[in-house]
Amino acid sequence: MPESPNSTPPASPAPSSGEDHGRGLIRNAGTVGIWTIASRILGLYRFRLMAQIFGATGVADAFNFAFVFPNLTRRLFGEGVLTSAFVPVFSDRLAKGQKDEANRTASVLLCRLFYWLSLGCIAVIACAEAVRWIWPALRPMDKDDLLLIRLFQVMLPYLIFINLAAVMMAILNSLKHFLLPAFAPVLLNIAMIAACLFVVPIVGSTLHEKIWVLAAAVLIGGVLQLAAQFPPAFANGFRLTPSLDKTDPGYQQVMDNFKPVVLMVAIFQINVMVDNLIARYLISGDGPVTYLNMGTSVYQLPWSIISLALGTAALPMLSVFWAQMKKEDFVKTLLVALRLVIFLALPCTVGIMLLSDDIVRLLYGTGRFLENNGEPVRRTAGVVMFSSMGLLFFCVNSILARGLYAMKDMRTPTTTSRDSVAINLGLNLFFVVAMPFLVKPLIPMRAALDSDRKVIGTLLDVLIAMGGMKEAGIALASTISNAWQTWMLARAVRRNLGSDEKLLPSAWNAVAVFGGNAALSAVTGYVAFLFVKSKPDWEGFLTLIAAVAGSLIPFWFLSHQYFLKHIPGRPGIDGDFTVDRYGVKEEMWPENLKFEYAIYSTIFASAILGFAVWAIRDSLPPEGGLIPVMQRALVPVVLGVYVYFTAASGLMSREYDELKGAFERRIRQAMYLLVFVSAGIAFSSKMGWI
Repeated sequence: MPESPNSTPPASPAPSSGEDHGRGLIRNAGTVGIWTIASRILGLYRFRLMAQIFGATGVADAFNFAFVFPNLTRRLFGEGVLTSAFVPVFSDRLAKGQKDEANRTASVLLCRLFYWLSLGCIAVIACAEAVRWIWPALRPMDKDDLLLIRLFQVMLPYLIFINLAAVMMAILNSLKHFLLPAFAPVLLNIAMIAACLFVVPIVGSTLHEKIWVLAAAVLIGGVLQLAAQFPPAFANGFRLTPSLDKTDPGYQQVMDNFKPVVLMVAIFQINVMVDNLIARYLISGDGPVTYLNMGTSVYQLPWSIISLALGTAALPMLSVFWAQMKKEDFVKTLLVALRLVIFLALPCTVGIMLLSDDIVRLLYGTGRFLENNGEPVRRTAGVVMFSSMGLLFFCVNSILARGLYAMKDMRTPTTTSRDSVAINLGLNLFFVVAMPFLVKPLIPMRAALDSDRKVIGTLLDVLIAMGGMKEAGIALASTISNAWQTWMLARAVRRNLGSDEKLLPSAWNAVAVFGGNAALSAVTGYVAFLFVKSKPDWEGFLTLIAAVAGSLIPFWFLSHQYFLKHIPGRPGIDGDFTVDRYGVKEEMWPENLKFEYAIYSTIFASAILGFAVWAIRDSLPPEGGLIPVMQRALVPVVLGVYVYFTAASGLMSREYDELKGAFERRIRQAMYLLVFVSAGIAFSSKMGWI
């Protein structure tokens, strides 16, 4: 259970409205999101350059695998559990006016983190050297294996810089400064892109020699990210006092929060390493590690924009509200974050799944990545599709975990992560190792099956395809395990709040009602689609109309009846239906119905988006050169976004209204960013870089 503050908090103003919480949260998240978009776009461009130069070769696999460990430690010691344990303590002292104590705690954390990471880095490098000598006794070491170990040793110090930079980001976010922390990750991508464009072409004659340029760029990017944090931190009142005093009360409190979870989170990070080991050594051929990393980087673009931006902005606010025991404000802020996450993540999931192949061709379809008749594109697209299925769960987990950290409940995220890791590992082995053997006898059965047995043939095709998923199976395993964790985290938040239905809605009720409505409506839509398709004279546009009508009308009717039954007042009579949702004033809506309406409107608008993207994609020219690929990947995205927000506006979505109000002042910034990115793409195309 969460701890209570040790002292009585000072008097504070009355809680503000949920809309005020939403505006403040969205405003801060917008600052993070703008630069996160820039960082992720540059990151995808960096992957494209690497795909063009190194392709899906053993050299690319060695680099991506060697970079996994130092990058993952950031989630453990940097922007993950450690900073989540640190921000509530730091924010609590700032809220109580104890700025000197907060600075002292941050200084001790930074110094001790630097000390232990440096020692650990030296020890791990020594262990890697020992592995290099022992390895030949266990199995033959090829040139790529040796390269992997050497790259790992050289890039490992990156973890020191990136973890210290992540703590500095947490300090700045707690001081209500979000711009520089959001911009800092851009520097790594700039360093690596510059290396690919200007240094790689003139250094070395083989891929094994050229890859060292990128290793050096990783270290330079880490140093730049750390150095960029100090000037704004000092300008906002942070004072670094070198100290290793582990008796500092704030540091001890951070460690008390951190210790219960460090082992389990370490196991989780090891599990990610095991995923890459499974991809490298249990999937035959070159490229699976590259496919896995490049594929997951696609869903990380919306994930970072949505959950990372909102979670980064929400954690300090949630920590302050919990420290001051303002439960209602805490819940309102948490629900605003969850509603916005669902509103933004679900349509991204639908769009990415439908356009996975076209997106991969646009992002990575160049140079060596088109070898073997485009096999790298197809296999990466499989990872994109199955990892994007879990986008909603990844985003919601990020918000729920931060809510629990703000409550100072570190144990629940740990135990759920532990169980999720076990599920994920078991599913990985099932999809990658067991499934191919299980479906092998089905292949001759499928070949001998009569052509008129379509249902059985379709089922066998699905099973055989699952047996050949390879690295896509790893992505699907992650999606399933994260879905389970979402459920457990939601239950824990309700438990810590006392399971007050009026204070926090039941996730089960919303999922059962609207998930059930959506499933039933999908079945009716599919039946209508098959019926129309079976009529030769009705084929064509009518099949789309039948699928849309058969899916959307039942879902709307069932959900409409639900709200008419549960909403307070007299819907459609006591107010103006065109202004107030169901004719009921905003202040009359309880929090649970607001949350449920968010799920309903998001599912409805996402379904409309899905049908629009489906129709637009199939009407565009087939894949070919760069222009057709851009059309198939970008045109459905642009029109799909327009359709989604138009549908959300028509449904009077709160999330649409909140985002529109908060971002009206940021549209100009987004336009500047769009112009900058477009100019960069045009210039790169003219120079032959893409």
